[in-house]
Amino acid sequence: MRAEQDYFFCYNAKMMAHLKRSGFSYICSALHEKSGNKFWLFARNCVLQASIDSFEG
Repeated sequence: MRAEQDYFFCYNAKMMAHLKRSGFSYICSALHEKSGNKFWLFARNCVLQASIDSFEG
């Protein structure tokens, strides 16, 4: 079973587009239950983290 730290909840549309351009696919998109904000869920790994770190939003 995976833990929450194994996932990246992306709430930034520009970052999501950056990750998609970098070749990553999100698992699902949804709305946060309390805030109503949209997020995209990615499986976290070191390659994804490097792409997140290189994001210049």
